[in-house]
Amino acid sequence: MSPMYPAPMYPGVPGTPTAPPPRAVDTLAQLRGGLSASAPADWVEQLRSGLRQLRDELREHIAATEGPNGLYDEVRRSDPRLACAVTRLRREHGKLSDTVDELSAWASEAEEDPSRLNAVRPRIRALLKQWGSHRRRDTQLAYDAVSLDLGGQD
Repeated sequence: MSPMYPAPMYPGVPGTPTAPPPRAVDTLAQLRGGLSASAPADWVEQLRSGLRQLRDELREHIAATEGPNGLYDEVRRSDPRLACAVTRLRREHGKLSDTVDELSAWASEAEEDPSRLNAVRPRIRALLKQWGSHRRRDTQLAYDAVSLDLGGQD
């Protein structure tokens, strides 16, 4: 199975995978923390760190879905009717990557000025929403690709 869709884990059962090490901090929570109205004094660094982690997660996700024998190739081979959805999701990868790169460039030059946070807050919120929606569509694609049409049901 791909890293995005790991095999089930059964603690204590020999031969089954163990849980992956948890991330130090949830990326989305870190970004949201940097955006909050009561943002900490180091909000710029928190956003920088969150954007770096999101960029890494996005790269891993793209490798798992678009790479050789990735989810998208499997879906296209097993269920050609989902090819349009695969194409749309691939396009979203480019848009998401561009947005993360733009915001990372902004954050690398940002100063600890709260007015700058107010200027970028809507863009980062939109990115978080787009990333969450993209992941949900990926999950739905995987589900659609493996679900069977049993027929005879109304």
